[in-house]
Amino acid sequence: MIDVRSQHIEVSQDRRQYPRLEFRCTAHFSHLKEGLIVTDLSLNGIFVEVADKTGLEPGQEVRMAIKFPTERQAVLLKAKIANVNKRGVGCQFLDLSTRNFEAIRNCFDTFKDTLPID
Repeated sequence: MIDVRSQHIEVSQDRRQYPRLEFRCTAHFSHLKEGLIVTDLSLNGIFVEVADKTGLEPGQEVRMAIKFPTERQAVLLKAKIANVNKRGVGCQFLDLSTRNFEAIRNCFDTFKDTLPID
């Protein structure tokens, strides 16, 4: 169930504050050399595919750079790792500046009605 007015989505018993978007772009964590693939985006956080999750723990704060196709420059963000699983890492955005929030919203609004391309 999706309630657009309140920006809530309900999947089974799970209720999310913001809907998610299947999305692919590149991200970098400040302490990892490998480029990461963002596979899910919301206005509250992201999920990134990470091959080597060594040293990544829930609750840990990370700095990241994400290159959204709607922005000229990478957006620099601070996030908290919310979960780690075999596929990757889910992160919740922290202390978003107005500019960064608008960049995320612009990207989300631009691509929310598109189908993912493989």
